[in-house]
Amino acid sequence: MTLKEFLTILGLQVIEARNGREGIEKAIETEFHILIADYKMPDMTGIEMIREIQKFKRDFKILILTGYADEITKDMIEELGIVSVLQKPIDLALLEKIITQLLANPKNKNNWEGKK
Repeated sequence: MTLKEFLTILGLQVIEARNGREGIEKAIETEFHILIADYKMPDMTGIEMIREIQKFKRDFKILILTGYADEITKDMIEELGIVSVLQKPIDLALLEKIITQLLANPKNKNNWEGKK
């Protein structure tokens, strides 16, 4: 099952991007509540993409999925307001729990601290 399929089963509307540039374009033109980004992408890191998106929008929660959690610093997490960094392979039950919590408490900045 793909991540998109899983999120769709949870009843979420999913907008995909193939790379960071496309992610920035779609984020700017779309209303969304949660941004799930891979850390390593073909044209930029998820961190770089998030920084660009935050120049236009700031009212969304951020989850990072990665096989390189050790490259994401506490300073990056705090600077960007990252809610959670999930190590690949992703624990789907944990991801569902985090998303459910975020959607239930949309005004809370950080319901989850640091890395999994």
